[in-house]
Amino acid sequence: MFSGLLFRLKNRKREKINLKRPAQNLVEFVFIIPLLIAILFGILEFAIFYRNVNAVEDIATEAAVAASRRLVLDTMTSNNIADTSNTGFNKAAKAARDVVMKRRGTLGIPALTLAYNDLGAGFGARPYALYEIVSTQTRLIDGVSTPIITLVVDYRTPSEDGIMVQLIYQYRTLLVGAQLPMLGSTPVTLIPRDIPISSTRIKQYLIY
Repeated sequence: MFSGLLFRLKNRKREKINLKRPAQNLVEFVFIIPLLIAILFGILEFAIFYRNVNAVEDIATEAAVAASRRLVLDTMTSNNIADTSNTGFNKAAKAARDVVMKRRGTLGIPALTLAYNDLGAGFGARPYALYEIVSTQTRLIDGVSTPIITLVVDYRTPSEDGIMVQLIYQYRTLLVGAQLPMLGSTPVTLIPRDIPISSTRIKQYLIY
């Protein structure tokens, strides 16, 4: 009699365990597997982002070196970036721009087009001015149309302070705008849609 009771108790325990297994499988499917996928994508996202951070810094450094090797005449006051004459566009700024164009594939923008954006007299008189060269390709960021690429070349006092170059790249994440929904409140942004990657302000003294 005692052995029969023990046998029935064991069977009931087995039934309970068997009932738990489908529930555990459901939890794994609904929560754990998506979490693992999100972690894998997060690792991939970080790796690509880190590569782009290094690429932006490398391109800006190369652009600064190229700019410092160009002789700029006082007559180079044109606002036409395609004008390469002695009265044309600042050759240092153009050299920096050419480096960005050459390395555009590194940032995954093969169809990049760059144009000069005149900041006005408040930023110096050409050729001794602050040059801003931006991409014609833009993205809507926080409701504002923003160039994907912005290249800044400070050529205001090259003889005394050298040339300063900075590159800004509006990086778009793979997991665009990943958010965590919250009950009764605004969703928490886990990964923003666009992240500006900016190089340091790289200074080079004239070496020609």
